[in-house]
Amino acid sequence: MLGLMSSTDLDATASEKSIRSIFWKYPQGKAILTYLLSLLDNDETDKTTFGWWEQAHQHAESTTVTSGSLSAGGAGPFTDSTLTTSSAAAGFNMVAGTSYGVFVTDASKFRVDDVIWFRRVPNGAASAFLEVKGTITAIDTTANTLVFRALAAVTSVSNDTDANAINVMVIGKASAEGDRSRVGGYTLPDEITNQTQIFRETVGPFTRNALKMGQRFDKTGIYASAVKQAALRVTEAMEMATFFSTKATATVTNQNGSLTPNRTMGGILYFIDQFEKGNVSNGGAYNYRTGGSDVSASAWQTEDLKRSIKVNGALTADQLEMLVERSFFNTSDAGFEKLVLGGPMLFSAFQKYFALKSIKTTTLKTKEESYGMTITMWESPWGTLYLKTHPLFQRSALRSSGFILDVGCLGWTDAQDAELELLKNRQNNDDDGRKDEFLGEGGLVCKAPENHMYLEGVTGLTV
Repeated sequence: MLGLMSSTDLDATASEKSIRSIFWKYPQGKAILTYLLSLLDNDETDKTTFGWWEQAHQHAESTTVTSGSLSAGGAGPFTDSTLTTSSAAAGFNMVAGTSYGVFVTDASKFRVDDVIWFRRVPNGAASAFLEVKGTITAIDTTANTLVFRALAAVTSVSNDTDANAINVMVIGKASAEGDRSRVGGYTLPDEITNQTQIFRETVGPFTRNALKMGQRFDKTGIYASAVKQAALRVTEAMEMATFFSTKATATVTNQNGSLTPNRTMGGILYFIDQFEKGNVSNGGAYNYRTGGSDVSASAWQTEDLKRSIKVNGALTADQLEMLVERSFFNTSDAGFEKLVLGGPMLFSAFQKYFALKSIKTTTLKTKEESYGMTITMWESPWGTLYLKTHPLFQRSALRSSGFILDVGCLGWTDAQDAELELLKNRQNNDDDGRKDEFLGEGGLVCKAPENHMYLEGVTGLTV
């Protein structure tokens, strides 16, 4: 499931990591994602800042933009082959074998000899859509212009403003017979970084007498119960940081009076937000979409790049289907599997959808298939979703929220020799008592944030 080790393997390797051991002992605990990430092969870092390289495949496509009404022509994208005179706004006839110019958002997406398709170009009367196809003969990546040779005659092509923002995509290559090779291109990958965060939770301190005395609820004393509470509390803190933490560094005065850095890592929502900003020029931290627009304020109903979906109301069945479909636009899993973690109100919307559409779901066998957790599997038309109500999302502020996660794009990097563990006898040497501590340092690896989705404020489902 989700590319993770099997429940049988977890049984055999539970003692290898403290978090994995906590997961094995308390499978219905409050840190589901942190537990699952402990089942992956994770790296270590000897630096507080660590990173990974990303290079998302860019489709060979762009959109048309105005040519600027050159020589008193139309305000649409099309010009003559010299790129000096805009075509007529009311419509012009495209002749097969004749060259024309066009202004696009990003000409670097194309190569000479690419066959391109202008989809659904309005006609001059704005009463029908036309299909324009051609072969690129020249490119100017500075002016963002293309010259193309029309493949077929098209009558009354609009060159008014309604011809702007038309999709232009590559649908083939057409090299001349006996021709030489053309100039290619290469895009360097981008380095994405995160930083480690120190997680600490104290067990105690207890006096020597307090440790020896049995309790009404536990004859062996309070220590075992205190360790369990601290284990669950520190993993809960790690879990919430994995979801919601914002990457930041502050200089603080520690308990010894020294000025030291206090770091918080970026969580999944932080990286989703950076993806929506697109690039550094838009105020983002990384160049996920160089040259792309900031979609963080765009409407989630119409913007396919939106991954932070703040509904704040009921979804329709069609909207829920649209969001699930969008969540599978990008995936690293060859089996198209994703994990849904969220609150009961969010899952109520899913259950109403299943009932409305008479969809059959499967409850996985908790011991053999899902690590002791109760997980529901839905094989949707777009991919398989594993749905699990998250205990931390039971609180009122998160009941209507959740994440759709591509687990294969997530990971955890520990600081060198700083994997979370229980350190014993942390008290001063002359203390008549005992203080233990869970201590660990690490950070989230969140690759391809476009593969994940955050849902917020889903209060129900309507037809």
